Amino acid sequence: MKTDKKHSANVFYIDPQSMINLAKYDYYLLNGMDLPVYYFCSRYYDFDVSPKFCYKKVFRYNKKKQNWQKAVSYILSYLLILLYVVRLQPRVIHIQWFRIPRFDYTFVRLLQRLFKVRVIFTAHNILPHQGNEHKSEAVFQKAYRTFDKIIVHSLATKEQMVQTFHIDADKIEVISHGVLPFNIGIDEYEACRKDYDRKYNLNGKIVFSALGFQNHYKGSDLLAKVWASSPTLSQNPDCQLLIIGKVNDNTIDFSMLNGLENVIFDNRRISDEEFIYLLRHTSVYLLPYRDISQSGALLTVMTEHIPVLVTDTGGMTEPLTIGNIGWKIQPSDEQALRDMLEHLVANPAEIQAVRDNLDAWNKVCSHYDWNNISRQTQRLYESLL
Repeated sequence: MKTDKKHSANVFYIDPQSMINLAKYDYYLLNGMDLPVYYFCSRYYDFDVSPKFCYKKVFRYNKKKQNWQKAVSYILSYLLILLYVVRLQPRVIHIQWFRIPRFDYTFVRLLQRLFKVRVIFTAHNILPHQGNEHKSEAVFQKAYRTFDKIIVHSLATKEQMVQTFHIDADKIEVISHGVLPFNIGIDEYEACRKDYDRKYNLNGKIVFSALGFQNHYKGSDLLAKVWASSPTLSQNPDCQLLIIGKVNDNTIDFSMLNGLENVIFDNRRISDEEFIYLLRHTSVYLLPYRDISQSGALLTVMTEHIPVLVTDTGGMTEPLTIGNIGWKIQPSDEQALRDMLEHLVANPAEIQAVRDNLDAWNKVCSHYDWNNISRQTQRLYESLL
């Protein structure tokens, strides 16, 4: 890791949530740069360590139990970052997420007014997805007009942001979200594979999967409702639906799946090895999101060349314009989702043709290559230095 040197402190990169896929995102983005960066991340950062940037593990709020404890811890972490700002005088600060929007906005204004820092914000989602969109809208309206630059992951998201918040389009930079591969060793995977073969018995079936955290904005409830209401799907022994992952929204009702023999619903977090096993035995990965800018799950699935069914929201359909790697429907359209699933069940050769289209997969994965994404981000930094 690099030592503190004033001449190498031009850029601060702040990610309060830097764990699991978010830690991967930070690592791949920063590791491709030829620019010294101070990386302010979680104490529980859980991915590879690069010697190319200086780690400052300041955030500890993630594992606090009470909301007030999380808030106090989060604010104290930013006060520590402020001390680094005073000491090292960065010229550009790149922030990934707002966790306490009003406080975060105030911190940004302080940076700009007192320290003349240029602030970049990555809008992974235009507004938070955890049930407080309307509460946060006013502060994000002010924040988006305040940032010196905003990064979004698709042209569709840029257009939506301009229309929704009336922001100058020149302020918004479109930089793709890169693919997120799983780095699991062959021995680790093989040690689990036989157990999973016995547990799931998926061979020879058309498998539809929605894995990982289940939330309302991901459309998990629509998927359950559509599957349960279609005899073609729910009564077909040749196909299987997997909804496996922790349910993060108590308003979602999966009770209609009870008793269906070709459905596996499991409300729990799964290991990386189990996730990869299920992914590699998936015929079509389902992403029926109601609203999203871009999906880390989609960018993980693409690394394994698994055909996808996505809704036309945010940047979800962008990969399909680069190569034929799946199918799209409109968000919240239950009939379209049912029709497409029934079509795919009746046409397994179509699924296999998409999976075997190596040229398409190579084009898509090349487009979302991290080297290009890192270079674009570095050029943005340098334009503000």
